[in-house]
Formats: sequence, structure tokens, C-alpha cells
Amino acid sequence: MTSGCGQPMIAPRIIGGQDARDHSWPWQVSLQTSSGAHFCGGTLIAPQWVLTAAHCNQDLRTARVVLGEHDLASNSESVQVASIVGALPHPNYNPQTVENNIMLLKLSRPASLGRTVDVACLPRDGSGYPDGMTCWSTGWGFTAQDGPIANELQQADLPLLSNAECSSHWSDFYKPESMICAGAEGAGEDGACRADSGGPLVCEINGSYHLVGVVNFGYDTCSTSYPTVFARVSAFRTWIDGVMARN
Repeated sequence: MTSGCGQPMIAPRIIGGQDARDHSWPWQVSLQTSSGAHFCGGTLIAPQWVLTAAHCNQDLRTARVVLGEHDLASNSESVQVASIVGALPHPNYNPQTVENNIMLLKLSRPASLGRTVDVACLPRDGSGYPDGMTCWSTGWGFTAQDGPIANELQQADLPLLSNAECSSHWSDFYKPESMICAGAEGAGEDGACRADSGGPLVCEINGSYHLVGVVNFGYDTCSTSYPTVFARVSAFRTWIDGVMARN
């Protein structure tokens, strides 16, 4: 991890979101099929490591990770493309309860860090965040319930909710020890949707952007009246460090 993590060289300006400024979220990656179809997001956390959701574990032997992307429809962007040499989902991932829905991907080669590709900061183990803090979710997910996905990277500012608020929406599906949620601002507001899965929720802390969450799930219809639920990255910091050290 570089000491300059979480500091984009271009200052930032999924439903109800807005186009991001080109390369203002340089840790955002696109997971794509071998034919170039985007299916999940992810976050570069070290030159050779991406953090994403465990439920994005689909055909990763032939998938590719694209870094430095902004417009999926453009062929003129200077992107970095890497294959995946290791896919390591959390050993306690439960697809029925969506607990521990987090996965590390080891890239075939380290990313070249710079203006358009950089790493997000990881939070300390057990870090907590104040209710109502505004954070940012980014991705190329569906811009409406039935699609299509966005061509240009979208950004949405979302307030963090208390555990009580999250539980009031999601009942027993919400596990406060390993999840965090944000949004639920009502119809026409911001939120995440399908194909945003695995992407980052970052919060600005002391001038740097920290990876607070990984997109896990939301309401089936992508309703922005329901909060988006994220894996709480600070709950997995020890596991993340251990996997990267051993591999």
C-alpha cells in the first residue's frame, strides 16, 4: 500500500446518480467477461489486489480486470487490463444470508499507479463511522430497474445510516457486525443497482478516501427508498491483510 492512498489527482465533483468526472475515482475497477461485458465493480487496494463481492465469483478464469476505465463505450481510453490469477472469497461467505460477501482478486501483474489508476485507503480494523456521514458509491450499474447499465462511471453521495435504521429496512438480513448501509433517501434520489455489485463505498477521512464498504445488495427493484447494504470493510481488515500476506 502506498502512503498516498485515497487521494485522486482529479477532484471528484448509480440510480439518481450523476456522471463522475473522468478518472476522479482512480481505484474503481470494472470486472468484465472475456468479450468485454461489464458485470461487477471492484476497488484497487494494492497494486496487485482488488477487493470485490464474493457473489461476483463468476467465470473468473476467463474474466479480466480493467483499471483506469471511465466510459465503457469508448475504445480510446488508456486503460490497464489484467487477468486474475487468484480469486479468494471469504471462507465463511453464505450466499443465502449474504454474510461475509467479500472477495480478494490477485491480478496477473501489478497495476502501474498514477493519474488514472491508484489505490483506495483501507480502514483500520474495527473502525466505526458517524451516522449521517456522507460517503460516495460509484459504479456502472443499471440506471433504472430494467437497465441498461451506464456507459460513463456514475457517482452517488449517500448518507450512512444507523444500525437501527438499517435493521428497520432489512430486518434479520442486516448484520451490523459485518455490514453497513447507506442511502434510503426516497424516490428519485441516489442508490446502487445491479452491476454496481462489488464496487466501493468510500468516505473522505482526514483528506483521503477510505474504503468503508463493498456493494452487497439492495432492493430488487433498485428502489432508492431502501438503503444499499455494503460489506463493512473494517470488519474484514485482519482477513484482508492475512490473505495478501500469504499469497
